[in-house]
Parts: sequence; structure tokens; C-alpha cells
Amino acid sequence: MRLIGLVLVIIGGVLLLRELNPSFLDLLRPWAPYIKNAFWGVTALSAGLYLLAKKPLRKLVIALYVVYLILYLVV
Repeated sequence: MRLIGLVLVIIGGVLLLRELNPSFLDLLRPWAPYIKNAFWGVTALSAGLYLLAKKPLRKLVIALYVVYLILYLVV
């Protein structure tokens, strides 16, 4: 539950930062179409890696997918 809470706090903070200071997204603007268009591919790849990986690597796969989701929501 703490991990879910931490993820929600990070997502909320980044979304709030996007609303209050939109200039911080200027670095991501050129990459926005690539991030948006690759959603289902990244989701399928993450799900496959999660199912194939052992326990320690599963946490890494989840962490990387959460980072991608944050980028997807912000851009």
C-alpha cells in the first residue's frame, strides 16, 4: 500500500507541477508523440517481462513502467 501511495503522490506532484509551471515540459515536448504512440507496445513489453522475470527483476520492471506512466500522463 505504501508503494501505491508513493506512486500516487509522485504522479499528483508532477501533474500539479505541470499546471503551475508548464515550462518544465519543454524538454519533453519533442518526445511527446513517441511517448504517446508507444503506450500499448510498452505495456505489452512490460507485462511480458514481468511474467518472465524472477522476483528481484519484477520490482525493476514495475518501477520502469511506473516511470513511463508518469511520462505518459505528463506529456
